Amino acid sequence: MNLSLVKEVHLRLSNVIEAGDLCLDATAGNGLDTLFLAQHVGSTGTVHALDVQDDALHMTRRLLEQHGVSERMTTHLSCHSQMDLVLPRSEHGLIRATTFNLGYLPKGDKTIITERKSTLTALGMAYDWLRVGGILSVLCYRGHAGGKEEEEGVQKLIQQCGWKSEIIPGNDSSESPVLHWIEKT
Repeated sequence: MNLSLVKEVHLRLSNVIEAGDLCLDATAGNGLDTLFLAQHVGSTGTVHALDVQDDALHMTRRLLEQHGVSERMTTHLSCHSQMDLVLPRSEHGLIRATTFNLGYLPKGDKTIITERKSTLTALGMAYDWLRVGGILSVLCYRGHAGGKEEEEGVQKLIQQCGWKSEIIPGNDSSESPVLHWIEKT
């Protein structure tokens, strides 16, 4: 995990998220983004956390419990491309921020990875679930098998859809992570 880009995401989101907001961590992983979101939505906000691995959701739950904010989170054992099936329809168009950390679960099974096709489907859905002015944070890890192709697909989708976005590179390496910061207009 590229901590400098994760810190960049958190710094940027701290200027966007307000108490009472609704947020989504579409790839819960080890729970760092979920924790950050839960701390910022306050006691009146809600964070949904999705992951395909029960281990990831268990770690996320435990982390939020340790920080006393687990009641602000709802977990869903689901692929990010299935968010339409697990999120409450009443929350459609109300999400302030959605985070994606693509790749694999740090310290987990590295054969279970996000994939281009499901990620592109998920990004389209996530954008649709955002409120106007909402943010999609998409951190792409290009150093694993399929990572570069997934990130290229993310770039193409953003261009095709005409989304307002900014690219923040991790460093100069073609294998380094890249952050796509997307605002719904």
